[in-house]
Amino acid sequence: MEKKVLVEISARHLHVSQEALEILFGKGYELTPKKDLSQPGQFACEEKVTVVGPKGSLKASILGPVRPDTQVEISLTDARSIGVA
Repeated sequence: MEKKVLVEISARHLHVSQEALEILFGKGYELTPKKDLSQPGQFACEEKVTVVGPKGSLKASILGPVRPDTQVEISLTDARSIGVA
């Protein structure tokens, strides 16, 4: 019996809480869906942010919907390039 497993790679991105979203874009702000993702209910947003480290910065997309906690997901190479351990 053959089994298939979906494997995906996700480029640098953020998940944000409503509190973080409002700090970034203003009170009552709502994310703007751009493209649905393979995970049901998840979507890439029009909104992007700049992630700044001690040695540099990079642009990252926000994924929706908002979550209870904020997290930044970048590669080890991205982390090194902006000076984050």
